[in-house]
Amino acid sequence: MPPRTAKFLARAAKAAEGERAAEGGQAEGAAEAAAEPRAVQLAELDGPGGERRGLPELRDAVFGSSLTGAGPEIVPLPAAPALVCDSAERILRVNAALLRLAGRGTDGAVAHPADAGRSALFGMSLSQLVIGPDADARLIRPDGSPLRVRVVRWDLPGAGLSAVVLVELNDCVDLESRVVDPGWTAELERLARVGTWTFELATSTLHRSETLQELYRSLGVDPDGAGTAPVEGPQVAMLCQGLRSGSRTTDHHIDMPLPGNRMLSCRAEVERAEDGTPLRLVGVVHDVSAERLARRQVELSGQRFDDLMAIVPGGVALVDPTGRIIDANKGLCRLLDTSLERLRGAMAASLSVDELLDPEAHLLETADGCPALPSWLRPVPPGARHAYRVGAVPLRRGDDTTVWCEISVSVTAADDDGWLWLVACTDISDRRRAAEVLRSAGTVDELTRLPNRAACVELVDRLLSGASRFRVAVVCGDLDDFARVNSSLGHEAGDDLLLTLAGRLQRELPVGCTAGRLSGDEFVVICSDHTEVGGPELLAKVVADLLSTTITVHGRPVQLTASVGLATSVPTGEVRAADLLRFAEAAMHDAKRRQARGAIGMATDGIVSSATQALELEAELREAIAGDSLVLEYQPVVGPDGTVLSAEALVRWPHPDRGLISPADFLPVAQRTGLLRELDLWVLRTGAREAAGWPEHRGRKPAIAINLAGLLPGETDFLTVVSDTIAETGLAWDRLVLELVETSLVALPPHALAAMAELVERGLRFAVDDFGTGYSSLARLKELPAQTVKVDRAFVTGIADDPADFAVARAVVDMARAMGRTTVAEGVETADQFHVLRGIGVDAYQGWLFSRPLSSLRLRDVLQRGRIPTPASAPTTP
Repeated sequence: MPPRTAKFLARAAKAAEGERAAEGGQAEGAAEAAAEPRAVQLAELDGPGGERRGLPELRDAVFGSSLTGAGPEIVPLPAAPALVCDSAERILRVNAALLRLAGRGTDGAVAHPADAGRSALFGMSLSQLVIGPDADARLIRPDGSPLRVRVVRWDLPGAGLSAVVLVELNDCVDLESRVVDPGWTAELERLARVGTWTFELATSTLHRSETLQELYRSLGVDPDGAGTAPVEGPQVAMLCQGLRSGSRTTDHHIDMPLPGNRMLSCRAEVERAEDGTPLRLVGVVHDVSAERLARRQVELSGQRFDDLMAIVPGGVALVDPTGRIIDANKGLCRLLDTSLERLRGAMAASLSVDELLDPEAHLLETADGCPALPSWLRPVPPGARHAYRVGAVPLRRGDDTTVWCEISVSVTAADDDGWLWLVACTDISDRRRAAEVLRSAGTVDELTRLPNRAACVELVDRLLSGASRFRVAVVCGDLDDFARVNSSLGHEAGDDLLLTLAGRLQRELPVGCTAGRLSGDEFVVICSDHTEVGGPELLAKVVADLLSTTITVHGRPVQLTASVGLATSVPTGEVRAADLLRFAEAAMHDAKRRQARGAIGMATDGIVSSATQALELEAELREAIAGDSLVLEYQPVVGPDGTVLSAEALVRWPHPDRGLISPADFLPVAQRTGLLRELDLWVLRTGAREAAGWPEHRGRKPAIAINLAGLLPGETDFLTVVSDTIAETGLAWDRLVLELVETSLVALPPHALAAMAELVERGLRFAVDDFGTGYSSLARLKELPAQTVKVDRAFVTGIADDPADFAVARAVVDMARAMGRTTVAEGVETADQFHVLRGIGVDAYQGWLFSRPLSSLRLRDVLQRGRIPTPASAPTTP
C-alpha cells in the first residue's frame, strides 16, 4: 500500500474505532486498529434487511461534518492529493499534497488551504491538469512530464461541488496494489450513489460491484432482466460490435429512465492493455435522479418565470453591468412598440429621452471608455430590499414618440455568478395626464375656463416681483343682484350668462390685461402696467362697462350692471398678491354699500381698514355663534284689539369690547362669509327653546316667528333640521312661524315644496316677509307656499297720505284674503297708519307703535299683564 493511503486509512480507522468506543466498545481496540489499517470495517450489516450502510462518522472525520451549502474554502480535504471543482470541472481549491504531486508547490506547509494553488491552478479546467480515463489517467506537470494516477471522484451533496482524489500508480506493483483500497472507495461510491461493473472480453463474464447491486436494489431494478438479458447488455453489445468492426469508438453513454421520475446515467468504456489490446469493458452507473429533479425544477422555474413575464402588463428587462439589454418580456416590447430582436443587445441609455441633450447623447462614453449608463440605472447590492424606484422617466418608443414610465430597479444573480439589473417599467402616461387635469382644475375655473383665484394670486405675485411692480392694477367686478337670474331663469341660464361675460372680457380687454373668475358672479381683471391702458381709473371704467351690458339668455334679454373695486400697488411698502386682491374686493363691496348699481370704488386706507375690521368681525362672529354669546330680542305682533298673537325673534350681539353691535353691521358679514346658515340654526334652536317656556296670554300661548335667510327649504336636510328642533325644545308645531323673503319662495324644487307641505300639515306656518319688494308680480302671490303675507314697511310708511302706497297695500290685503291668507303689516309707527291698515282689513300689526323689541324677560312680563294698548282702545287721556 502506498504510504499516503496507509496514513489516510489510519486516520479513518481512528474515527471508526472512536465510534465503537462511544457505543460501549473496548477502548483498547483503537490502538490495534490504528496499527493495522486493513482491519478497519468501513461498513456494517446493521441496516434493515442486512444491507450495508455507511458510517457517517467516517465521512465526518475525513471530509468534515457539514457539506450542505459549503463553499470550496471550507470543505475539508483528506491528506492525500485532492482538489475541489465546480459542476463545470473548474478547479476551485487544492491541497498541499496535490501541489507537491503536480510539481507546482514546495514541501512546506500551506498557510491557508484556499491559497495553496490559487495562483497556479485556480480556475483551471480539470481536463487541463489530468487527461485520460479515471482508471489510468495522466497528471501533466509544468515541465510536460506525465504521472500515472487514478482519479477518484464524488459529489458533495447539496454543495454543487465535486471532490477529486488523485492516487499515484506505481509501475513496479501489480494492479491490485495500484488501486485505492476497495473499502473506502466503496464508501465513496455509496455517498455519490455510483456503482461499477466490468465485462471480461476473454471470458465474456459480467461482474457487478457490491455498490452497484445495492444501487439497483434501492431503485427496484432487476439487473438480470428476469433471466432474459442484463440491463448492461445493450452497452456491452454496442461496444463489442464496435470492436469487431474496427471502430474507434471506445466509450458509450445512455440514460435509463425509471418509474417515479428517476434516472440512471450509464457510461461504459473499453479498457486496453499497454499495447492497445482490448482487455475488458468497464461501466459506471450513476443515480442522477436528484440531478434530474433539480434540473427539471430549474427548467420549470425558468418556464414559470417566462410565463409570468409573458402575462405581466408592464415591461421587464434584464440589463448587464455594462448597461446592455440581454432579455425582455413581451410587455416591454408592447410598451416601447418594438421587437424583442431590436431590444436584445441595445444599450439601456438608447431608450432614455432627455430633451436637454442631443438625440445621440446616449452614444457617449464614460471616461473609462464604457458606454454611458442612463441616470435611472445605478448599482445596488443584490436583494429586493435594496431595490429603488424612479417615479417618472421618459422612454423613447420605436416610432420616436415618448412614453412616461415608472421604473423599479433591483439586482438579481446571473448564471456566471455575476449580477444583472432587473428593470420593471410601468406606463404612467394616463396617470400623468390625470395629474395634469387635476393641476389644471386647481388653477382654471371649471365653468368659464378663466384663471381661478389661486391662479390669479400666482399671476399677481409674479407681476409684483417684476420691474413694473409699482404699475400693477387689480379690478374686481361683481354683478349686481345676479341671484335673480338664477331664481327666475334657472341656474343653467345663469351659467350661460357667465360664459358670455367671460368671453366678452377675453375678447375686449386691453392688451396686458388678464381676466379671471374669483367666485360665482365675481370677476377680476389683472393689469401688468396700468399706464399703458390710460391709468387705473380708466381701466376700472372699462371693466365696469364690459360687465354692464344686456345679454340675451334663453331668448330673454337680461340687463346687467356690476359694481367694481380698484386696487393698485404703491411705491412704498411691500404688498402681497393676496392683499392686493383683498383690497380690490373691499373697494367693490364698499361701492355696493354706497350706491345702488354700477358703482366704482377705490381702495383707500379707510376702506382697507374697514375690510380688515370686517375680517376680524367674521372671526369673532364665528366664535360668538359657537360660544352661544348672542342674545334674542322679541317684537310682539298684535291683533286689532291688542292681543299678542306672536313675537318675531331678532338677534343681537353684545360684544364684550365693542358693546352692542347692530345687526346692520354683522349680518352683511355673515352673508358674505357664509355664516347665515349657522346663524339661522342658532336663532331657530334658541328661539324655540325660549318660546316653549312663555306664559299664556289671554288664554293661549303666542307663537314665535323666526326669519330665515341661510337655512332654506331647498336644502335637503331642511325638514330634518326643523323636525329635530321641535322635538328637542318641546315647542308645539302650531306655535312656530318661519318667515322667508319672497325670492326664497319662488321656483322651489319639488322636494322643497314637499318638505314645506309636510311641515304645514303638522301645524307649522310659513310667512312671506317684505312682500312686494322682490321681483314677483302680485299675480304670483297665489303660487307662494305660505299662509301669511307681511306687507313691507315701504308701503306702510306712506299709507295714510300717499294714494299709491294705499292702493298697493289694499291690493295685497284683498288678494291675500281672497286666497285664504292672513296679513301682517310691518313698521306701524303712527295711529293714522294703524287706523288705515285696520280699515283695509289687515289682520295683525307689528311696529314701535305697539312695542319696541323686548328681552325675553320683559316679553314674559308683557304677556302676563294682558293685552297691549292700541290707538282704537287706548284711553283718550293719559
